[in-house]
Amino acid sequence: MTDFAPDPRLRETILQCCVPPLARPADFITAISPGDQMLLHSLATHGDFATAASQYFNVALQQHALARQLLDRLFPGDVPHVLDFACGFGRFLRFAVADLPRDHLSASELQADALRFVESRFAVPTFASCADPADFHPARSFDFIWVVSLFSHLPEPLFHAWLAKLAGMLKPHGVLAFSVRGDKLLAADAARPASGISYSRNSENADLDGDIYGTTYVSDAFVRGAIEQACGKQAATACIARGLANEQDLWLISPRREDLGCTAGVRRGVWGWLDRKQRGAAQLELEGWAGSLDDDAVDEVVVTIDDTKRSVRTGIDRPDVAVAFGEPRLATAGWRLVAPAPEHAAWVEVIAQSGSGQRALLYAGEI
Repeated sequence: MTDFAPDPRLRETILQCCVPPLARPADFITAISPGDQMLLHSLATHGDFATAASQYFNVALQQHALARQLLDRLFPGDVPHVLDFACGFGRFLRFAVADLPRDHLSASELQADALRFVESRFAVPTFASCADPADFHPARSFDFIWVVSLFSHLPEPLFHAWLAKLAGMLKPHGVLAFSVRGDKLLAADAARPASGISYSRNSENADLDGDIYGTTYVSDAFVRGAIEQACGKQAATACIARGLANEQDLWLISPRREDLGCTAGVRRGVWGWLDRKQRGAAQLELEGWAGSLDDDAVDEVVVTIDDTKRSVRTGIDRPDVAVAFGEPRLATAGWRLVAPAPEHAAWVEVIAQSGSGQRALLYAGEI
């Protein structure tokens, strides 16, 4: 099947949102595999390609900004060797290859079609992963291993086994960063096993066996116990609570470092959404919300309709956002724009920016 090829204008919008700018923007590509479950899940949810692609890339932008901060703090002045493990179809990797030397990047994935796509599009060394961690033997070790949305899908035995395997692949002073769904995300009436891990066989990826890949929620105590079991009590640890898309916690471990204090103060960035887009005969109406996941403010959203930029202030009551994020200061994160509708299909970009310069892509596409 042919790759999804987003509108070329989307690429320029994405590059505007990269803070700091990519080292080699010419190497950034937007082609998406037609088998990419992350895009397909968003497309099934929203029913609109522009909305789905905007969400797909905004999540990747936030991941890249977070990883870039960590790399700069953990390896100042050095170029670390990085492994994107369980890389999928390269949602994060497409940014990394435009920011780091390719010979310092590697990727690994269980799904053969995903690994082929990564090899052909991003030209980095790859390692086929395995259902059983005992069978995984890459030919090298790494300074930094980035694992997003794998441990949030593993049953307990594989959670322990993969944690031990990946921690064992680190160079001296190497760091493993992996994301989990904290049990705080469970419904109030949901069962919370005494073990601290809740696993169901269902996930958004129907191609993977539910015995090895489902949906996992874990307590902080469970994660700390798993780290101690895999690395011993001496391992340095840190956690960025709800660091990824205000959902998954990002844990960092280093078996040989004394501490990971340099990760304190990492910015999680800006988040938001275009809730409603409606075009009438004479006017275009847009509504949404935007806010910072940190302690700074998002006072305005920049909306570009064709070549005309408009600054739209936040401040509209959105108690639902405050409740969803558990953050009272987001209670007025709403914004709304009513503008004349062009006679033709309008290219619309919606970008939110915080006081610290972090940006989020809320929407880019034709309306």
